[in-house]
Amino acid sequence: MTAVAESTGAAAAVEAPFGTEVLAVRGCESLSAATVPRSVLHDPAEPWSPTNCYMDVWIGLTAALGLDPVPMLGAAFSADFLGDQWEFLKPRQEDLEVLYGLAVGEYDTWRPLGEHLQLAMSRGDALIVEVDAFHLPDTEGVSYGLEHTKTSIVPLRLDPAAGELLYLHNDGVHVLRGEDLENTLGPGARSGRVPYPYVELVRVAGVRRLEAQQLWQHTLELVRDHLRRAPGSSAGSQGPAERLVTAIREHLPVLAERGMDYFHLYSFATTRQAGLTAGLAAHACRYLAAGAARWPSDLDAELLIEAAEAFDAAAGAAKTLQFQLARAARGRTARVDTSADAFVAGHTAGMVAVRDALGLGE
Repeated sequence: MTAVAESTGAAAAVEAPFGTEVLAVRGCESLSAATVPRSVLHDPAEPWSPTNCYMDVWIGLTAALGLDPVPMLGAAFSADFLGDQWEFLKPRQEDLEVLYGLAVGEYDTWRPLGEHLQLAMSRGDALIVEVDAFHLPDTEGVSYGLEHTKTSIVPLRLDPAAGELLYLHNDGVHVLRGEDLENTLGPGARSGRVPYPYVELVRVAGVRRLEAQQLWQHTLELVRDHLRRAPGSSAGSQGPAERLVTAIREHLPVLAERGMDYFHLYSFATTRQAGLTAGLAAHACRYLAAGAARWPSDLDAELLIEAAEAFDAAAGAAKTLQFQLARAARGRTARVDTSADAFVAGHTAGMVAVRDALGLGE
């Protein structure tokens, strides 16, 4: 290629960073913000919806592809407390491939992000992209134009002529336009908070829709695997819920000293992640119970319902505990014992019941 051709190509890329073709993830070609399917996991009545940015885009993407996201929630049973934070819940890559035929892995963005987006979408594949929420209009009142924070989105449909991008974020589907699009995924992103984002490629070509009983059976085996790896599963060992509330009690003086800005960071990493994990575990238990009632198995459906109710109680207790932490951060008296004990009791009872129901009890 000559220097003139290279210069012309570079200029064209700057003038049209997203190309000229309308592109979409396979199966999402005709979707709009109003017509994208919505999962029950993103029901506004859910106590922790939206969940976390990564789990949310997977809930949204599977729903958009016509898949049920509930079977991928097995990771909720193996989540741990890591000393200063509850594990950031993510579906395990192996689970996604077994359940849906979706292969996901890190994607090296060695060219302008807009070019990678065009290439991936031209194959029908999806990208999970780390971006700056400062430019996402769906975060208005929280981050949009106010605060630079990292979050994850999945572009679904790109229309360069209209200057619009349909994307998944949090518990909904939204549209990026104009400067917001330019600064999120175009050349303007290089000067923002996430100039070199972490990106994953989701290969959609192999997607499969298993028959309902087969999907349930695969889910059951994956949940058993997560339970075998779950922390605190051996006799006498302390579970993650107990370790979390112990750490929170020790941290109350720090919250009182550092105030509300620190509270938002701390609670996101602790009570929010723990609460949403418990809430999603409840959904997984109900899914397993429904299958046990429908198809022959050795599962105890009643115990699974008990587990779901216990996890629901833990999710609610985590929210109450978070309110008490806010009181501490404002310098007021925080009465954490009741909600902390309720979270431990609910999470522990849920884990015991689901293990017993699946034949993995002590």
